[in-house]
Amino acid sequence: MSPNSLENPFYHPEPNKGIPSELTGRFLDSATTQALTEALGEDEPCESEPQQDLPPADISMTGKEQREVEKEPLWIKEDYIKWAESFERDKNWVDKTFEFQKDGTTIVEGDLILEKTEIKQLPVGLMEVKGDFRVSKNLSFKLNGYPKKIGGYFVCNYNNLSSLEGMSEEIRRDIYLNDNKIRSLDGLPEKVVGDLYLSHTQLENLDGISKEVFYDLSLTDNNQLTSLEALKGVKIGGNLWLCDIPATTIPAGIEIVGVIYIREYQTELIADATRKGYQVES
Repeated sequence: MSPNSLENPFYHPEPNKGIPSELTGRFLDSATTQALTEALGEDEPCESEPQQDLPPADISMTGKEQREVEKEPLWIKEDYIKWAESFERDKNWVDKTFEFQKDGTTIVEGDLILEKTEIKQLPVGLMEVKGDFRVSKNLSFKLNGYPKKIGGYFVCNYNNLSSLEGMSEEIRRDIYLNDNKIRSLDGLPEKVVGDLYLSHTQLENLDGISKEVFYDLSLTDNNQLTSLEALKGVKIGGNLWLCDIPATTIPAGIEIVGVIYIREYQTELIADATRKGYQVES
């Protein structure tokens, strides 16, 4: 029921908005209203100042760009020890494994074996592993840009990696990335100085593949890999393994020294590869 239906003598049809003097002005004469306004020290209402147009926040930065903007501080020795203790290593292991440099970074003179340790990342500031680096079977492990260089093999199988962003900048031997959830190859080095194994991943195409692989390239057991077009122009110094993949065509123009291995039942892919002049074995 509205106030009008009760014939409220104090009801006003306009909403009660405005400064106090405006509201009282509806019931008092102009002279009294003016005196009240001066007593309260109120000014006439003014238009609000226009707000400055601000550029929208940039939320499009990639993980790599974000790390450049917000660089993590280098780990100190205490950080290394705490990290080592999380997988049952100790200060003595840290002292034997890492060589601390004057600038706060570290180097591993030999191999670094961290398989089945349940680590999530590598120390920030680990610049080089001069031997092999093995970090397989760590289901929570994520690449974070370290080490910058690996002098031997990089073995990172049976993890849950979905992205290769944050891979080492230089790897001097074979790269093993089998049995991961990799969907994109962005982050792979331009050249692989050895074999490149990418078997049993979740790749649908090969965009981002290295432009040169010195020895074998294995793409076996990728049951979602329907397109091989990104291989056009790639140099392969050894063999190309395409066993058990759903792709039925292969691009011309792959520079391959060895042969292409394909299962006998992959008849369409065999026919297409043979038609384009590749040497095929099954």
